[in-house]
Amino acid sequence: MNILPHAVLSGMLSILPMAVGGCKVCSNRTPAALQFGVAADVQYAQKPPAMGRHYARSLDALKRCVEEFNRRSPAFVIQLGDLIDGRENAQEDMREAVSVYDALVMPHYHLLGNHDFSGLPRSSTMCLLGLEQAWYAFDVQGWRFVVLDTQDLAVEGGWEKSSLRYQQSLDMLIQLQAAGAANAQTYNGGLGSQQLVWLDAQLTDADRQGMPVIVFGHLPLMPSDEKHIAWNAEQVVSVFEKHRCVRAYFSGHRHSGGYTLHNGIHYITLEAMVDSADTDGAWAIVKLAPQTIIIEGTGAVASRTLELPPHKAERRRLD
Repeated sequence: MNILPHAVLSGMLSILPMAVGGCKVCSNRTPAALQFGVAADVQYAQKPPAMGRHYARSLDALKRCVEEFNRRSPAFVIQLGDLIDGRENAQEDMREAVSVYDALVMPHYHLLGNHDFSGLPRSSTMCLLGLEQAWYAFDVQGWRFVVLDTQDLAVEGGWEKSSLRYQQSLDMLIQLQAAGAANAQTYNGGLGSQQLVWLDAQLTDADRQGMPVIVFGHLPLMPSDEKHIAWNAEQVVSVFEKHRCVRAYFSGHRHSGGYTLHNGIHYITLEAMVDSADTDGAWAIVKLAPQTIIIEGTGAVASRTLELPPHKAERRRLD
């Protein structure tokens, strides 16, 4: 599995290398322009199409995606979860999909989606994806990239039903259902308290270093009344908004895609590869610059040019 060693660190360990050695606060740092590749919801399975999803053809779409990324050489590639559809042949399907994805010649990363645990326990999914940790962070050319596990609290998170984590997840779902929440769905999930503390620490450190941050997760966080968002989306967003560094959040899960700008942060949901695997596929090259995020979509993925608001510290100086 071709994943950089630092991509599997979690907890406070992942920020230790940046916290030692007398690192100075660099709030005026200008990050380098860079490009990364992204795709969502490959959802490969050897079975007939259903609900507009072309499960078997999705592997060919992933191959075309990998070929394009290898030709264009982004700094890294990340897939936003639901690499497989799961169920009966989940292990073999995951091996096939990972084998195709591993043909990428640049660093490439996984995150966890609800379907990645359909037919597989969490330990097996993590092993097949080569993940030592479910959430982690890595830095590239002055940018920080934070990868979340939105199935950390979930009844479809690969947890044993006898485990405390599963029971906590079930209790949370029941409470949301009792409150009539639109996102009280079994296919959703959320972030546990330990991960939220870790996220806050990552963003605090990025603020200190003047580093802009892009966050990735399988479940969307916006719009707030949508049924596919994370169970505790509001809590995650509140952590983002405590910090000046967060520029955008990329997710999958909602196959039709979507976009929301909320309090200066861009929330982008990528269209699903499995839904368009029989035609042009679905993936994107994302170009980051200090003032813009340009999403160059292929196939079903919408192309967008997103303006970045001034850094919060810079806005204070301009006022």
